[in-house]
Amino acid sequence: MANFDWQAQLEKRRRRTKYERIGTLILLVFILGFSLWRIFYANTPEYALEKLGSAIESHDAGKVQAYCDINSVVEHAYDDLTRDMFAQDARLSDQTKVMFEQFYIKIKPQVTEGTCQLITAYVQNGSWLQPGGDNLLKGRQLGIDYEYLVERSQLRNTKFVKIENVSHTKDTAMAKVQVRDEYTGTLFTLNLLLNQKEDNWQVTKILNYRDFLDFIGPIQTSGLMAYTRATQNIIDKYNDILDTQQTNFKKMTATEDGRLTSTQRSKLAGYIKSDIIPALEKRQQELDEIPVNDGAQYLKELRNQEAQLSIASWQHFLTGIENDNTSELNLAKALHAEALDIQHRIEDLLKNSAVSRISKTIP
Repeated sequence: MANFDWQAQLEKRRRRTKYERIGTLILLVFILGFSLWRIFYANTPEYALEKLGSAIESHDAGKVQAYCDINSVVEHAYDDLTRDMFAQDARLSDQTKVMFEQFYIKIKPQVTEGTCQLITAYVQNGSWLQPGGDNLLKGRQLGIDYEYLVERSQLRNTKFVKIENVSHTKDTAMAKVQVRDEYTGTLFTLNLLLNQKEDNWQVTKILNYRDFLDFIGPIQTSGLMAYTRATQNIIDKYNDILDTQQTNFKKMTATEDGRLTSTQRSKLAGYIKSDIIPALEKRQQELDEIPVNDGAQYLKELRNQEAQLSIASWQHFLTGIENDNTSELNLAKALHAEALDIQHRIEDLLKNSAVSRISKTIP
């Protein structure tokens, strides 16, 4: 019996040793496989692009920055975007064009830094935010319309479609990536430059970004001009109406001491309710009925924003004069300023697209 127990224990030990060896072998195979995977795939530009795409989808800003040198991409793109920006503007002298170009060079650090923050915020929450608060890029604080610059960059309306192919040497690579302009549905192949860093590959530049802008721009402009022509009668009609309302508004608010009488307040309130606000609402309703041509989406959005801000401004102004409420009047003034800013943006968009300029018409 003792001899049997000894033999059983020996057999048990042999089986345990066998399993341990098998386990060790599996571990070694796993380590070897992981090492080979790391060497032959995980350390390739293809892998970097794959991880970059998944990081954007999962809103992982850290991984996006690991596989894309956002600052480098933005800096190079800024040069392509602003180069020869005023070359086609015949109204400017050569001296003025040079002055503007030098100005854009001077503000490049602030604009590129803010754009990197804008992109990072988009990766994190999936929506494009406008600079606010004390940000230098808010509105026209830096001397430019940053919102229009972003729109002109095609940043927000360009979507990834697929990776076509990747070619690389020892430490550089070029990836052909197909993208789609969401405004027009136009496909284009961007050439991305990747550089090998210590730990992985990174996208560092869009090699043909300028070609992309030159290709997409005229297509969008064609759609924008078609939409503008389709809506011009509406714009002209309500320009006349709103110009007349502006004249009437000035007459109704004329005072010797700067204070409105109760009679003036009452008449003004009735005029705002019966004429001004309905005219703004009717204009936007008629504009909404016009189909949007490819490339005119941004103009349509701006017009809608301007209309909503103007209506809200008049509503708060109405409350302010009816209740003698200073805070409501101040809010109306602030909203009116925002509406005027949108009007300036519309004018710039149409001017820079060689389309007839729309004058300011809100009383």
